Amino acid sequence: MNGVNSEMPQAWVVRCKKCSCTITCRAIDPQTEHSEPDKAEPPPSYAVVVACSCCWSAFRYASTEVFKGQPAPSNTCPERRSREANNKEEKKPNTALLVAASLIAAVRLHKEEVKSSPSVQSKIADSIRLAEMIQSRLQR
Repeated sequence: MNGVNSEMPQAWVVRCKKCSCTITCRAIDPQTEHSEPDKAEPPPSYAVVVACSCCWSAFRYASTEVFKGQPAPSNTCPERRSREANNKEEKKPNTALLVAASLIAAVRLHKEEVKSSPSVQSKIADSIRLAEMIQSRLQR
């Protein structure tokens, strides 16, 4: 299965009709499944309404659409792709903020010896905070 996490226990799952992720319909107790297989819960024998934990769409699924598997995101899921794109954007260093903080720190430290001292560290931290304040003000 695509991108299955082997750590996730099996459950009664369905494939989301919107984003194709495999989502839990009903949990299974793995200890009961292993120790008392004759008492294992069967899949639902009736239609169920399941909300996807990825795209938050709720659909009605027939009992024939329920199968035993592991919940997992789909490789083709548009929601997953947009989250990954947002995460990549968040991981990028904010170069505008870096330049602004560097300029502010340079002005504040222009007559000081640049070494790791509490005074220099404090001025750098203040410069970063000031640059963040400017950036947030510009984004309003």
